[in-house]
Amino acid sequence: PQQQGLSSLPPQDKPVVCLANQNGSQVECELGNPMKRGAQVRFFLILSTLGITIQTTDLAVELALSTISEQPGLEPVVARARVVIELPLSVTGVAVPPRLFFGGVVRGESAVRRESQVGSAVRFEVTVSNRGQSLKTLGSAFLTLLWPHEISNGKWLLYPLHLELAASPGQRAACSPAANPLRLALVPPREGGMGMD
Repeated sequence: PQQQGLSSLPPQDKPVVCLANQNGSQVECELGNPMKRGAQVRFFLILSTLGITIQTTDLAVELALSTISEQPGLEPVVARARVVIELPLSVTGVAVPPRLFFGGVVRGESAVRRESQVGSAVRFEVTVSNRGQSLKTLGSAFLTLLWPHEISNGKWLLYPLHLELAASPGQRAACSPAANPLRLALVPPREGGMGMD
C-alpha cells in the first residue's frame, strides 16, 4: 500500500492525513478529532500491484478502526478484491494454398504407407501473439485447433501429417495428440523449407 488519502466529502473539511510504515504494509489515517455524530468521511487508498503474481486470485485488506474514547465492538473488517489477469492474445492463421481440390485414387487407411500417398498437401500457419506486457512470472496459454479431419463415415479428410512449432528459446510447447498417428514414412524436408501439416 502507498500512503495516498484525500478527503472528498465535504469539501470544506480538512483532507484526511494518511501515513504509511516503512515497507508500505500498513497505513494509518486520521479521520477526525473529534468526529461529529452523523459525519461521514470518504477517502481513497491507492494500493500497489507489484506483489501480484499469476497465482494471485484475490487481495485482502484489513480495516481496523480505533478511537481514544470508549467504543466497544470495533472489530476489524476485511475487504476483499478479486484479481483477474487478462492477456490480450491474438490468433491469426493462413492456409497455403488457400484452395484445395480432392481427386485421384482413393486408398483405404491400411493401404497408406508413405507421405506421398496421403494426397494433396495443405499447410496451416497459425500465429499467437501477446499484444500486452509480458508476465514476469510464467503463465499458461492453450490453443485448441479444430479442422475437418474426417467425413461422416469416419474416413480421413485432412490428415495431420507434420507439426512444427516455433517458440521462443527456453519455452516449452507441447501438442496433444501428436501428428502422424498412422506413423507414415515422411519425406525429409528440403533445405530451408517447411514440412507439410
